[in-house]
Amino acid sequence: MRRFVRPLLLTPICAAALATAASAQTVNLRLGEDPESLYNVQTNSLTANSVINYVVERLVYIDLDGTPKPWLASGWEVSDDQTRITFTLRDGLTFTDGTPFNADAVVAQFNTILDPDTASPQLATQGPLKSVEAKDDKTVVFTYSEPFAPAFNALSGVGAGINSPTAVEKAGDDYARAPVGTGPFTVEQWIPGTSITLARNDAYHEQYRDDVENPGPAHIEGIVLNVIPEEGVAQAALETGELSAASLQADAIGQFVDNPDFKTIIDKSSGNLVFLEFNMQQKPFDDVTVRKAIGYAINREAAVAAAWNGYGQPAYSLLSAAIPGYDPEVAKEYGTPYDPEKAKALFAEAGWTDSDGDGTLDKDGTPAEWTILSYAGFTHIDRTLQVIQANLADIGIKIDLQTSDWGAFYPSLLEDGWDMDLMRWTWSDADVLNQIFQGDGHRDKTIPNEAVDSVLKRCSTTMEPEARLDCISEAQKVLLENMVAVPVLTNWGVYATQANIEGYKLDHSGYLLATDLKVE
Repeated sequence: MRRFVRPLLLTPICAAALATAASAQTVNLRLGEDPESLYNVQTNSLTANSVINYVVERLVYIDLDGTPKPWLASGWEVSDDQTRITFTLRDGLTFTDGTPFNADAVVAQFNTILDPDTASPQLATQGPLKSVEAKDDKTVVFTYSEPFAPAFNALSGVGAGINSPTAVEKAGDDYARAPVGTGPFTVEQWIPGTSITLARNDAYHEQYRDDVENPGPAHIEGIVLNVIPEEGVAQAALETGELSAASLQADAIGQFVDNPDFKTIIDKSSGNLVFLEFNMQQKPFDDVTVRKAIGYAINREAAVAAAWNGYGQPAYSLLSAAIPGYDPEVAKEYGTPYDPEKAKALFAEAGWTDSDGDGTLDKDGTPAEWTILSYAGFTHIDRTLQVIQANLADIGIKIDLQTSDWGAFYPSLLEDGWDMDLMRWTWSDADVLNQIFQGDGHRDKTIPNEAVDSVLKRCSTTMEPEARLDCISEAQKVLLENMVAVPVLTNWGVYATQANIEGYKLDHSGYLLATDLKVE
């Protein structure tokens, strides 16, 4: 999920660049917003996760081929009934506060997530996890109420990163400002709205991951993560050298391609999806015909071109094409490609016509005037919304666009009275379909559907790989038949770095492998 907030002048980043000028081994990177928390049990923000990833590590990671590999765990065993995973932990690891990494730390992390009083947004990612128990100091048993096929993907996520329980208890509410893990960096300073400074963990050694080349402490001494919501400011800061690297809007990357002062990276493997959701508990969005009509009304190619400068692809399935199990044949047969005439015909079938000739569809005296909510701060989301607004206007629907910062937008989806929202999720496993669409969905505003729920449930409990892929294909079909949401597009990651930055690469989950970074 993506969400970004407040305005920022260029002055703070200039100050950060000057402050770190004495150390050529400190890099300046960009954050799109100021995170609300750096305690991973309290947030599911991708921006927060990108920071937390430098600090905490997980029991397992997913390699570039999509295979689970040991990380803080040295290995594991799965029970015959597929409901227990017993992890053996590595010896000799410590948190950066000097306390030992052990089974008790793992138990504390997951007990906090499982505790209903925590209301952790990470709880849903762990599926039917029932308990986590320490068998001894280096052995932890995860017990599930039923087989959970994406367990290792869930345990590889930043939300499953292990925090120092001693530091959590000692800091209390302040822990969210400076988490303590076993990772390659520590949080040295957080200036709200301006920057987060990370310092190298000199005691760190990474000899467990195949996708990391550097087995010791990071090459660089530190990272300054500068809060820059505005794309123009980020671009200018990169051009002047105040940023060492940054993610960019797709329409800005052309100025850096083939420029010898910069390097560019286009990542087509991201498992993200931008999609339009409905409040199905509010008319007329309880009608699948209306939902399908809206699907046919959206010109996805225009959205990719206008919002992402062509650096992306239209989406016709509710599973990103980068996630294992995506079925292009299902997307082709059951998707809703741009066809405004078919959209108008479906609206007419549902009783929506321009009965008074004013150019706006209506039904029983109610005009088709609806609102789409989304999160503020990103021009690519604004442009996607504008394309959808124009597409719907072409068939006689008036759309009001309302955006707000993530902290206000996302909770508002649990309230009544809204119509549609534009959402963006990134994940690496097809279980994302369960997280978003199972039962009442992540917003509690879908209509429980036995056909949808049963296939999603079966996919999450099918451990045999080929059978699970078949199930995931079926799930995509059922979701599109019921049009529980309208897939719009998948964008590619676009990055630029200064020419003297070496080793800028992303892992399978899209996180920067910062220990390999070098400044030449």
